[in-house]
Amino acid sequence: MKIMVAPDSFKGSLTAGEVAENIEKGIKKVMPKAEILKIPMADGGEGTVQALVEATGGKFIKEKVTGPLGKKVQAEYGLLGNENTAVIEMAAASGLPLLSEDEADPLKTVYFLKSI
Repeated sequence: MKIMVAPDSFKGSLTAGEVAENIEKGIKKVMPKAEILKIPMADGGEGTVQALVEATGGKFIKEKVTGPLGKKVQAEYGLLGNENTAVIEMAAASGLPLLSEDEADPLKTVYFLKSI
């Protein structure tokens, strides 16, 4: 039997690839001879860069960039397997996870944008 597993990520816990691996393990416990085709998916949000890089055999490149409040932050982008296409997830450079609870204030980020 052939089974295709095509999950999205589980936000904040597992990448789409990790979800696919775990689903495969579960299937193999009850159907050890099954042929599993894993195709990690993404909906354009969190996990899209990861899915595209993994699917094409690409790589991640880390860079220092200017974050949402003007401080330098470490971010990464994906270089797809063809080495001609870069994929950027803006949240890596300017997303809410880079801010503490008291910094997550749109008036502070608007003020920063006006100053540049």
